[in-house]
Amino acid sequence: MAQTGAPDRPLSVLDDPAWFGAVMGSGGTAIVASMHPGRIGFLTAIGDVTAVLLLVASGAAFIALCIRDFLVKRLGRGLADRLHSPMTGPAYATIPGAINVLAVGVITVWPATISTPVGWGVLAALAGVGTFLGLWLTVTFFAAAFEHEQFPAEDISGIWFIPETVVLLGSLLFAQLATTGPPAAERGLEVLAAALLGAGGLLFGLTAVIFVNRLVLHPGVHRTGAPAMWIMISPLAVTSLALQSVAGGDHVLGGSWTSAVHEVATFGAAGLWGFALWWIATAAVITRHAGRAALTYTAADWGFVFPSAAMVIATLTLGRWWQSGLVEVIGFGLGVLLAVVWVAVATGAIISMRRGRHRNA
Repeated sequence: MAQTGAPDRPLSVLDDPAWFGAVMGSGGTAIVASMHPGRIGFLTAIGDVTAVLLLVASGAAFIALCIRDFLVKRLGRGLADRLHSPMTGPAYATIPGAINVLAVGVITVWPATISTPVGWGVLAALAGVGTFLGLWLTVTFFAAAFEHEQFPAEDISGIWFIPETVVLLGSLLFAQLATTGPPAAERGLEVLAAALLGAGGLLFGLTAVIFVNRLVLHPGVHRTGAPAMWIMISPLAVTSLALQSVAGGDHVLGGSWTSAVHEVATFGAAGLWGFALWWIATAAVITRHAGRAALTYTAADWGFVFPSAAMVIATLTLGRWWQSGLVEVIGFGLGVLLAVVWVAVATGAIISMRRGRHRNA
């Protein structure tokens, strides 16, 4: 059983909350498959089947992980200490992150769901729970960071971007729910989506400055591993998506300027997308330098997957808005890379679980 007395002590690979990152990664991959990168005819049916299988498996895995971790392993004990730790606290945001990714996945893979009152209500409840937990974690963790007397810069890692990503996913979800829900709820949901975009976006910007400062002025990625570099792509890509979704659906707040606001938001989203491409190149170089050590055969390896999926989604969304064949090709290439990464990480996860069972035997 995981030790709960020391907040900074690494948890067993089978008890690590970051395994919920597998749900985020696989759910994100399901969304990509349903978008049919490249729009190649004979791959459409394969993409649809893959999307359904991955999304259903992700939902089942989320339920199984909750039962195992909180009912069987009792990881809730000592949770307050771990939430305040810079080494483990942000990792718990993968739990609400998984909830929000699953909700986005349902909307994308089964779009008719959001059009029914029951489906809309369930999705709104999921978005509410996931986003509230994500906001609560950001407040809890960052308040602890602000009050911490000695906070080693070396403890700052890519997992610090996970809570902000959850909040930004909430912005994306509420913007989509606003356009399909009851008219009485439209204005409130649009305001909420815009507020979450501001909160998540600014927190991401502040965290990015701290993270880059740590990489340049303090010991580098060898302490946290190559996946930490990739996690920063998540909030970049999700902010790009949320900008377009909030601006595009916000007919109430935008008024007569709605079209212009959407154009400006798309321009800003394109800028974020461009920087994300640059960061991918940098992260790829660091990963190559790490060699075989890049894969740790722990839950940390799922840090490669969701950021890659989010980047493909952002690329395809922008490319189709611009009607750009070049950007569609880039999205297809990133989609192929995502498939390779998912297979490699899933294989490593199986190896990790087998090793964990042997140690616990």
